[in-house]
Parts: sequence; C-alpha cells; structure tokens
Amino acid sequence: MPSSANTTLHRTCLGCQRQILLVVLLCASGCAIHQPTLPVVFQCARTLDGRTLPAQRDYWTAFTNPGKFNAKGLYLLEPYQPGRIPLVLVHGLAADAFSWEDLIPALRSNPEIASRYQIWVYQYPTGITYLRSAADLRRELINTRATLDPDCRDAAFDQTVLVGHSMGGLIARLTVSYSDDHLWRAVSDQPITTIFDKGPLPEEAVSALLFEPVYYVKRVIYLGTPHRGSHWTQLPLGRFGRWLINVPKKVQEEYTGVVRGNPGMFRNPSQGPATSIDHLSPCDGILQATSRLRYADSVARHSIIGTGYMSPDGCVGDGVVAVPSARIPGVESEFFVNATHSGILSNLSVDAELMRILTQR
Repeated sequence: MPSSANTTLHRTCLGCQRQILLVVLLCASGCAIHQPTLPVVFQCARTLDGRTLPAQRDYWTAFTNPGKFNAKGLYLLEPYQPGRIPLVLVHGLAADAFSWEDLIPALRSNPEIASRYQIWVYQYPTGITYLRSAADLRRELINTRATLDPDCRDAAFDQTVLVGHSMGGLIARLTVSYSDDHLWRAVSDQPITTIFDKGPLPEEAVSALLFEPVYYVKRVIYLGTPHRGSHWTQLPLGRFGRWLINVPKKVQEEYTGVVRGNPGMFRNPSQGPATSIDHLSPCDGILQATSRLRYADSVARHSIIGTGYMSPDGCVGDGVVAVPSARIPGVESEFFVNATHSGILSNLSVDAELMRILTQR
C-alpha cells in the first residue's frame, strides 16, 4: 500500500496533468479565455511608442500562432520615474503580462519597494524560440535607456532587476550572459568566423546566437525556471503542444533561406525552425549551451524553487519543473517553497522572499 504522502503526490501530479491537458484542448478547439476589463494594475501600462495592453487576454495566440500576436513589448506600468530602479517582470510559456496580477500589488504594498522601484513587464509570443524573445528584450532594454536616459545620468538604471518565471527565467538568463561561441557550437561544427566568411545572415538570426549582456542589469531572480529543461516536453502532451505551434511564415522562410544558402554550415538541420517547446527539452543542445553561458561579473542571482509536487521524471518539484532542473550554482540565495508551477506567482512566502531580496542593501 502506498503511503498517504505518496498518494497525495500522485493525485497532485494527475491533477496537474489534467489541468494542463484541459488548457491545451481549449487552445486546440479555438476557445478563448476572456478577461473583459483590463486589471487596475495594468491600466496605465504603456510601451515607449504609446501602445497599451489589450483588455482581452490573448496568450494562446501568442503560443499557437505567434506571427499574429501584436501585443509584444516592454510595458512601463507608470510613466518613467528617474531615481527609481527598473524592476522588469518576464512571464513564462503560454502566459502573458497578466501572470503578475497578484504579485505586483503585493510588491507595491511594501513602502520601501514602492519608493525604490518602478515596475515594467515584458510581454512576448511564447511559441517561438526563447532565443528570439531574449534578443528582442535586449533590444527593448537598450532602446528604452537610450530614449529615457540618453546621457546615462540616472544611477538607478544601473541597478535594474529582472524577475523571470519559468521560460521567462531563461530569457532573463540570456539577457545577462555572454554568448561567446557556445550557442553557435550547439548548431554548427564550423568555426564561428564562418558566419561572416560566407556572407551576411539575417540580423534576427545573428542576434539570437551572438550577444553580450545588457550592461545595466545587476540582479536576476529566477522563479521556477527550468535551467535543465522539463520532461513535460517529451511526453505526449508536450509533443501535442509542439504540434499546435504555427511557426510564423517569415521565420520559416528565413530559416529555409539560411539553411539552403549555407550548405554544410548547420549540424543536422530540421525541416523547420525550433519552437519554444523544442528548446525546453532536457536533451536540446541550445538549452544545454544556455546553461553554460558565463554571466556578467556584476550580476547577482537568486533562485526561488517550487517543491512538494511530482514531476514526470519522478523528481519532486513544482509539478512542471523538477528541483534539480531549477537549481543552479553561484546564486546568492536559494529559496524553496511548497508551491505549484503557476501557484508560485501567488504565494505569500514567495512574496516575502522577493521583498527580502529587493530591499537588501
């Protein structure tokens, strides 16, 4: 007879599977999850070019048909406030900026955080590879400072903090790292100099594989981040999710042109470009290379890790990301909390840990 604890874990794991399956089936059937009014916390959110967050949630288009998602960008929840540190929140797979709806008011309830930080949210189409989303975020951050603080006089900008949940943590990781030639060697056996010897490649492809950290980001906080991938991607449910993603035509054409125009440059090229699901597999070369990238020396790292729920590989974690996948060396702090993968965003203990990190001097 299994113990009561094991029975509880088993039931919880089954519950996570049923919940994820229900969401994916809703997506497949074209059913939208509606949010008719914009939450108060996001009503003043604007990009630098004046775009607002749409009132109706559309993260399934962002996942299944990323080419038609037109709400990506870096949104400032309030007008820029010199002297306050930018706190940038990056959501995860099949999610959107509204994922932070509970966390933002909790952070603002702390007077020190409310006075020291200004909160921004980065929203992106989650069906495409996170390499492209990370490249977009780097551009957004650089352009934002060039616009708001062109002379780099605001010292608070130089203390910018990124908080990434799930796949958003991987995007944050790529924002504060040097690519060197690790990502290139994950896709090619030829020296990196051959990129330029054979002629120009699309800027999007180059920026995804070759980059330096955003110089003014000084702290990264990971929430349930699958640094070593998630075995969900290898299960039928994960493969079904991969099948649902409609790769944008432009990305497909760009990929085909690069592969055909550079025969022998890429190792075992597939028929189409990788999706976010592909790069979350524990066996994926890009994911493995990402975990080996060197950080900028001045970046502090923290991990908040969900536990108490069984993952598909038999390891305890948050039901989606196993603890061994979420743990990385070199962090300043590591906080374990009994929470599911999505529940970690509305957990009081997590709120308290974030406040502790953000208020430390």
